[in-house]
Amino acid sequence: MVYGGYSYLDFEYEPGEDDFVVLLYTSGKYELEKLAEAIASESSVGTWTDIKTMNDYVFEHYRARIFRINKVRENEGFVYIAYPIEHFDLKNFNQFQASVLGNIFGMKELESLYILDIQFPEKYQKQFKGPALGLDGIRKYVGTDRNLRPHAGTIVKPKVGLTPKEFARVAYTAWVNGLDLVKDDENLVDQDFCRWEDRFNAVFDAMDKAEAETGERKIYCVNITDSSIERMTERVEKVLERGHNCVMLDVYVLGIAALEYMINLTRKHGIIVHAHRAGYAAWHRGNYGVNFQILEKIYRMIGVDQLHIGTGVGKMEGGAILIKRLHELAEFMEGEEKFYLGSLEFKFADHIKPIMPVASGGLDPTKVDALVVIHGKNVTVQAGGGVHGHPDGTAGGAKALRQAVEAVVEGVSLKDYAEKHSELKKAIEKWGYTEPESISSRLEIESRKDLLNDITLRKGIEFIKNVAWYI
Repeated sequence: MVYGGYSYLDFEYEPGEDDFVVLLYTSGKYELEKLAEAIASESSVGTWTDIKTMNDYVFEHYRARIFRINKVRENEGFVYIAYPIEHFDLKNFNQFQASVLGNIFGMKELESLYILDIQFPEKYQKQFKGPALGLDGIRKYVGTDRNLRPHAGTIVKPKVGLTPKEFARVAYTAWVNGLDLVKDDENLVDQDFCRWEDRFNAVFDAMDKAEAETGERKIYCVNITDSSIERMTERVEKVLERGHNCVMLDVYVLGIAALEYMINLTRKHGIIVHAHRAGYAAWHRGNYGVNFQILEKIYRMIGVDQLHIGTGVGKMEGGAILIKRLHELAEFMEGEEKFYLGSLEFKFADHIKPIMPVASGGLDPTKVDALVVIHGKNVTVQAGGGVHGHPDGTAGGAKALRQAVEAVVEGVSLKDYAEKHSELKKAIEKWGYTEPESISSRLEIESRKDLLNDITLRKGIEFIKNVAWYI
């Protein structure tokens, strides 16, 4: 098989430690080998026809190599491609993105293309500095580095519309009733009804007061996201003037270059970067896309400290098995291949610290012990409506969420703990109770790894989506 006069198939090739490995799923108008070669060519050294300017050295040293294909149908299946590190600008992730995640999505012979996972070689990871604080640093700051309980947080609701004074009052109520963290929502920055500086100062004062009253360190994730680097930089300066500890960035909509710039700025001062992933799903739904686990690796390498990854029990997409994998990518340094999730083996370079996973989206206190089945205790449990929608308002919701966290630490079921804690009991009466066993039973399917992999080979990406999003 040849594409543009050259063959990119090399089934004898074994990727080296400095190779990038890309796992993708594609289908199209031609047999799978031809589709795979079109992708490998366009994303490395080739084009649609033979060219007189190609030489043996360029082709041998810089081309992509297709080293494995698993057909589901003649024109559809899994493709593994290795790219040599020499192909890439080691100081420039956007160049990598333009190569491997670029033109190939517009090729007319393809009817679907989904990039499932990418292995980044450790040599490439060295360009990134990783998180300034990460999981352990955040725990040390909050003071949970000994008891290792889950952190409890909330998003002020409604998402937009409150004045700075109203916003600060809600934040204060949440903090003094037990929560560790309060954050802006993704679409609140500097609107006329709630100017950024006014809100930040009011909430910072409320946080100071709450810390003095509770004796606990608190975090405010103030959203500094902006289309202007200058305005974001000014906000960081104002954060530093008040001795604050955290900023929030809408990392997907911000883009890689701006994100890297801002993290390099905040890293100098040891500021926690809370990463909200709003918009990411636009990149991976439908027949074309890029799996979030790739973005998660990139964000961790660049240096966010805590990142929204989904819940497995809430309102956002992602079943228990998928979210568990995303949690592993946040907390651990390495992990095994999970083909039934389209997930390659991973290994982070030693300096890329673990980050704090944030479970957020459709949570309430009644789901905490089920959530911990997926995430363990290294997680920030973040509930918006599940705090402010409590029958006793924000105060009751904050108390109930902290009570749920304490129950998990003590190894007591939420139902039993609620018998002596009225706020948690009222939460269960309103929202019901998610049995941890219902989550455990879903995760048990992973013990049948060989069967899952076999079905994946026969059914293709639709099975992966069913496993990842619904189990």
